[in-house]
Amino acid sequence: MFFANLLRELVPQAEVYHEAGERSRLINIFTHAHLSGFLPMRAPLWAWQRAVAPTLRACSKEIYIDSNNQLYALLTLAPDIYPGLRVIHLVRDPREYVRSHINWSRHRPKSFVANYLTPFWQPNAWLLKEMPFGKWMRLTQFERYSWIWGFKNRLIGQMEVSEIPYLRIRFEDFFGSPDPLAHFNKLLEFLDLERVSGIEAYFQHPVNPTKGKSFPKWQLWSEKQCHQLFDICSPTMAEYGYGEEEEWREKLRSSEKN
Repeated sequence: MFFANLLRELVPQAEVYHEAGERSRLINIFTHAHLSGFLPMRAPLWAWQRAVAPTLRACSKEIYIDSNNQLYALLTLAPDIYPGLRVIHLVRDPREYVRSHINWSRHRPKSFVANYLTPFWQPNAWLLKEMPFGKWMRLTQFERYSWIWGFKNRLIGQMEVSEIPYLRIRFEDFFGSPDPLAHFNKLLEFLDLERVSGIEAYFQHPVNPTKGKSFPKWQLWSEKQCHQLFDICSPTMAEYGYGEEEEWREKLRSSEKN
């Protein structure tokens, strides 16, 4: 939502959406069902044609941008649905992603229904043959969200070695970085857009902050929780440059001792 709002303001020659199409959530559900072997490929493509294609066809501007995590899996299966596609893979620290996902799923009724009651809203490691049924059922929600982070990022990361122009950039390079503008201009250059200046203040204000009680930051996690996430996310986590803090490593060492 943040990037859609910012790009809409700064790039007048672009039609910019956040999760374009009222039914884009159906694309997410149908794509996961397809990956799990329950629906043919034509099902998520049908959902895309109904939800997104009309806005794409009606776009009168030279650039069409959709900030939309509902499309992460469909793009890897059918990138040709977008002419001249370029993919920006925005990665977030798995420790913050899991914390945010737990908070988000608990604090809005619609999010609770989606994450806990809607089939195929999230990928399923057992159905995708990445994990035995018994092991998947024994995982806590914390561990499942850790696996979801790894699966989604591994899947979209496959596009880095495809012919599709691909840029991976970290969420933390914009929020909490000493020079967010440099990273934002890198994003603009990837899209062949002009560099901007004087917008640093935009990166100081969070969008959609969680209200009420929240799951704590990783510094307050138990050693067991730290090791649970590390065991699931470590290969991709290390590749993206997360988990280098000495405090984090000490928590992992303490868990191994216990």
